[in-house]
Amino acid sequence: MRARILALSCLALLVTTTAARAQKTEITVGAALPLTGRFSTEGTEFLKAYQLFVEDTNAAGGVMVKSAGKRLPLRLVHYDDQSDPSASARLYEKLITSDKVDLLFGPWGSGHNFAVTAVTEKHKIPLVTASAAADSIFNRGFKYIFNTTDVASTMPGAIVSYLRTRQADVKSVAVLYENFLFTTSLHDVLVKELTAGGFKIVLDERYPLAGKDFTGLWTKAKLVNPDAVIVYNVMPASIYATRQLHEIGLVPKFYFVNIGPTYTKDFIEALGKGSEGVVEFGFFHPDLPFPGTKEFTARFRARYGALPAADAFPAYTAGQLLTQAVERAGTLEPEKINEVLHREEFLSIGGKYKYDERGVNIHPKPFLTQVQDGKLVIVWPQELTPHTLRFPVFGK
Repeated sequence: MRARILALSCLALLVTTTAARAQKTEITVGAALPLTGRFSTEGTEFLKAYQLFVEDTNAAGGVMVKSAGKRLPLRLVHYDDQSDPSASARLYEKLITSDKVDLLFGPWGSGHNFAVTAVTEKHKIPLVTASAAADSIFNRGFKYIFNTTDVASTMPGAIVSYLRTRQADVKSVAVLYENFLFTTSLHDVLVKELTAGGFKIVLDERYPLAGKDFTGLWTKAKLVNPDAVIVYNVMPASIYATRQLHEIGLVPKFYFVNIGPTYTKDFIEALGKGSEGVVEFGFFHPDLPFPGTKEFTARFRARYGALPAADAFPAYTAGQLLTQAVERAGTLEPEKINEVLHREEFLSIGGKYKYDERGVNIHPKPFLTQVQDGKLVIVWPQELTPHTLRFPVFGK
């Protein structure tokens, strides 16, 4: 009798498991992005990359989930957070508790990620962020967060290492930074490293988030005549800053914006010759020597009629890392996926990823790009590129 009961129990379990496998027909992935409001430029680029990743994955047959016994297609569920971090946090709560999505793609922006990761950590859902550079996000002891961009503490090193090679020509620096968590984090590290490197900070000014009028700041800068000017911004502030820098007649030997030329149409094409020589932080670039980078760029251009901006690369990379973790875990269970993300190494269009206990990649790759002859090229460090940073950036 007991043997019969045991056999029937095993049969019931097998039927239940088989039924569960048959019922799972797709993987839902949720995200909330700033599709309207001040961050809509970046948020729209994120959405394009997420959509392309879903399309590419499904065209390749979907994601292999061992526990489901088959490959499953992805379906993206997304909302507009209207550029509001609080709204983003509420929408991720909805995605988890009401929509009951299987996986999550990250929001845009350090401020949004700071708010959203408190939600995902509470629910113990792994989040591979694609725009979380502020170190404070990763200094809270969270266990379910992973980055794809370099953190702010590593980014300024690319600027400082280059300027040190030009210390005979660059002694004074003016720094402008936007009132935003990410840019403030970058500013604090930069000023410390420049000062330690022997550079003189002759102007250090914070401007309002989404600022458009730089005339007063550039007038101040012109009075102190800095050798280098560094603007830590989010789009589209760099467009206004660069145009007005030329209008006021300020001609530094080195001019850097945090985000700008990567948005080719908005910056390079819109400013024309005014964009020539501008240096930018290289979040990602099509010429990086990573597998699939060039192919991704070609597909993005064919799909959307423009080159991907810097924000598209980490978004697509996040999708690659997350789905690789799912396939290695063999399940959609969050805890199992989280264990894989903490334990293993991954390769993507953004390069190699292996996470420390904070969820920060131990293989950072900060570099600089510059607009040369209407194109954005990698210029630093030299081992990454055949191109040389043109100095002075605006000519002699």
